[in-house]
Amino acid sequence: MWRPCCHCFLVFSFVMRCSAAFAVAVGASGNPFAGQSFYRNPANAKEFDGSIATASGVTKETLQKMKNVASAYWIDVREKITGTNTSSVEGILTDAASKSPPELVVLIWYDLPNRDCDAKASNGQICCTKKADGTCDYDTQGDCADGIAEYKKDYVEPFVSVLEKFEGKVPVVLVMEPDSLPNLATNIGHPHCGNPATVAAYKEGISYALTQLVSRVPWVSLYLDAAHGGWLGWDNNLQGFLTLLSDMKLPLDKVRGFATNVANYQPLGEICPYEPDQGYRNAYCLNQQHQGDPCCADPCKLE
Repeated sequence: MWRPCCHCFLVFSFVMRCSAAFAVAVGASGNPFAGQSFYRNPANAKEFDGSIATASGVTKETLQKMKNVASAYWIDVREKITGTNTSSVEGILTDAASKSPPELVVLIWYDLPNRDCDAKASNGQICCTKKADGTCDYDTQGDCADGIAEYKKDYVEPFVSVLEKFEGKVPVVLVMEPDSLPNLATNIGHPHCGNPATVAAYKEGISYALTQLVSRVPWVSLYLDAAHGGWLGWDNNLQGFLTLLSDMKLPLDKVRGFATNVANYQPLGEICPYEPDQGYRNAYCLNQQHQGDPCCADPCKLE
């Protein structure tokens, strides 16, 4: 559910304020990214070599630059958790810890049962119910007990256990389950997202994972995914998301903040001062106000 939107910039500042609020609550360690060297995976860098060898001109120059850019690592199947090479969490952390100083690793935690219920573009390996071909059956209702148990045993437990080995050895930032809670907040009318099995999987799965992480590896900086401004930037979607977080009673006092633009991207532009006129809507730019401020640029010509 991605919608191009310029209006979203008017309310996106509220999400940023929420993120800042959580940062204040748990910010004893400060900004986890400040002053860090970012880990660059040699396996990823090597994959550029073939393309660089056949490219020329600006394309080749761009690929050479991209080769040396650090990136986050999506742990989207349990097979990527343990191992000795840098295609696994364990291998990546071992390599990053060997640097002087140890380099910051950013990991994307992503393997809920019935993952990606709306688009099914990244259908996962853990299901509440499986079809004959092994893919997830999003229509069969239930409590997803088997899928949740599999997630806890085969994904959460080994992932947290690996992280425990690296306390004090390497800095880690973790982004939790992109698009999952935003889908529950805004796409509950979709039969695959509103299925009680999917709802149970997302709520119990994320609650359990966060609880394990904050209790066993509190040194890991945790960010909860908040989609992007073109999705949760709309007033009703934002309210639904915040209500969902409140109802779930997650350990948000231990979460560092929100991560946006992870699984889809909405340009941030210039963040405007927050001057709400109703609800969470930022009226700073409405009715031709402050048109000289760069944050009020209106490329979609909404006004």
